[in-house]
Amino acid sequence: MIREFVSVCLSTYNIEEYISDSLESIINQTLHNIQIICIDDASTDSTLDIIHKFAKNDKRIHVVANNKNQGLAVSRNEALKLANGKYVVFLDGDDLFDLTMLEKAYLLAELEQSEMVLWDYAIFHNDKDLHANKEKKSTLHKGMCHEKKVLLRQPAFTWIKLLKIDTIKSLEIYFPKGLTRQDIPVHWHMITKIDKISILPERLSYYRQQNEATTSRTDASLFDLATVMDITKEYLINNKLYEEYKDLFLESQLNLLSGMYDKIDVSLRPEAGGI
Repeated sequence: MIREFVSVCLSTYNIEEYISDSLESIINQTLHNIQIICIDDASTDSTLDIIHKFAKNDKRIHVVANNKNQGLAVSRNEALKLANGKYVVFLDGDDLFDLTMLEKAYLLAELEQSEMVLWDYAIFHNDKDLHANKEKKSTLHKGMCHEKKVLLRQPAFTWIKLLKIDTIKSLEIYFPKGLTRQDIPVHWHMITKIDKISILPERLSYYRQQNEATTSRTDASLFDLATVMDITKEYLINNKLYEEYKDLFLESQLNLLSGMYDKIDVSLRPEAGGI
């Protein structure tokens, strides 16, 4: 059996309005030899039905339907177990990929024998936003590939990375359960441990802004930001990396927690101030 070039892991939950566009951005990629793993986290709307309709017409799509809602981290960890491509990418079900993204990232990884390819993204609310923002010049440049502290300052989003499966499994990468922004400790783990990194300075992932998204919440789930930074610190200490990255870690922690305080509902600010 020929191994797929890339496994695409799509996580979904109650996004019936957006899931078709997301799937279209995957199945119409210019790179065809891909595995598409759709893990639906017990949606209560028509999201899963839409996914099944796509799967009937595209044999590359493998559907997993969770019986109960378990959170994004569980879906991503499960998708990693099912991935059989040489590389893996992740996408949230309301976001999009540029149709050339997989081919560009895969060819660059093969050319430079990379274990990670990192690219840029564009934020959008609607089609007009998307057209304008994806044309903006990327803030990334090729020389960043050897500057780990510069890379650690980049957004931690998992969906702007192509990752070599064998490397991810050897590093025992996993997403911590039940937390928002659980890609932060994963980002620090990968950047500090992976040396063969390539940069693709183009905006190839499209991050949809919508009121129902987890990142739009102002409730107590924002306290998770303190927890994920604690997990990151524990990782750095256990791997004898804390002193090397201490200043950057503390800067990142301060920025994240001050942002949390500004964003969280005013009724929760007394508790947030004690973190």
